[in-house]
Amino acid sequence: MTYLFELNHPKHYYQFKYVMQMLQDKGHKVHVVARDKDVLLDVLRQENVPFLVFGNHYKGMIKKVLGTIPILFHYAGIVRELKPDVVVSKASFYGCMLARLFGKKSVIFPDSEVVKVTNRYVVPLATRVVTPATFGLDYGKKHCRIKGFFEDCYLAPSVFTPDEQIVAASGMKKPYAIFRFVGWFANHDVGNKGFTLDQKLKMIRRIEQKMTVYISSEKPLPEELQQYKMPIAASKIHHALAFASLYVGDSQTMATEAALLGTPALRSNSFVGEHDMTNFRVLEEKYHLLRNVAKYTDVLKVLDELSLPGTKKQWKQLQEQYFHQVGDSNSAIVELLSFN
Repeated sequence: MTYLFELNHPKHYYQFKYVMQMLQDKGHKVHVVARDKDVLLDVLRQENVPFLVFGNHYKGMIKKVLGTIPILFHYAGIVRELKPDVVVSKASFYGCMLARLFGKKSVIFPDSEVVKVTNRYVVPLATRVVTPATFGLDYGKKHCRIKGFFEDCYLAPSVFTPDEQIVAASGMKKPYAIFRFVGWFANHDVGNKGFTLDQKLKMIRRIEQKMTVYISSEKPLPEELQQYKMPIAASKIHHALAFASLYVGDSQTMATEAALLGTPALRSNSFVGEHDMTNFRVLEEKYHLLRNVAKYTDVLKVLDELSLPGTKKQWKQLQEQYFHQVGDSNSAIVELLSFN
């Protein structure tokens, strides 16, 4: 079979990295299309992954709407040329729409119940929907569930071994904390928010008394934060996360990654609360690997708790317990993509 993987975020590449390799090992053809967004194309180049660009990422709702037609037109040409049997994506309207138009199968992997575009427009078009077992919605007969979280696909000890030499070569000084700030311009971010600049500065000043601070940011850093810019390549970020003493951010993805790498992790943004996504609640309430903080007034207190000596060791023990229970999910996903 021929598979077309659509990537819109660095996480999407990592999630499907070993799945794509396993499919190729079974004799299937695998193609990659990517959106020019964040550091995704840099990661693919650093990883020597052949890809085609199917569209740009537009900021602002008007530009996003106007950009839909040229993206669909260009993407359709790629599908017509590559003739995939299955289009795989995180939860792409483009991929599912074109798969339907060309009579192909499509498989999506949503893990956030709150994304209305996915629930209303993408799921009905998809042939199969794959989610973590803890996912809070039910999509009927097309819905398949797997153990653990999608981040297990690339962070499970069976597939990823952190390399401290990579971190040392970047010049990062231990002990260190990693702060991650997102841009808040994605479709599902509309109406939500993370830390203000003043809040970021207060957190950084508090933590840099105990350890070096590095920042990973989805958008260019303001002058006040330039000195904290992360020196490591984007494709090596998971090595840096694994050896960090603390993670703090308003990001969804990197909070989960830090937690599953055994790094004390704090996540705070406007999603946190009663209607937060299931995966974050499970990581905190069942596995105790993440702290979700709704109010900034509580953030500094939790930061003090997570930066205490011995916390990193405790998190590593919790990480080991987690993976002993769930393993990695790649084999299960490959099976669900086979359509036997």
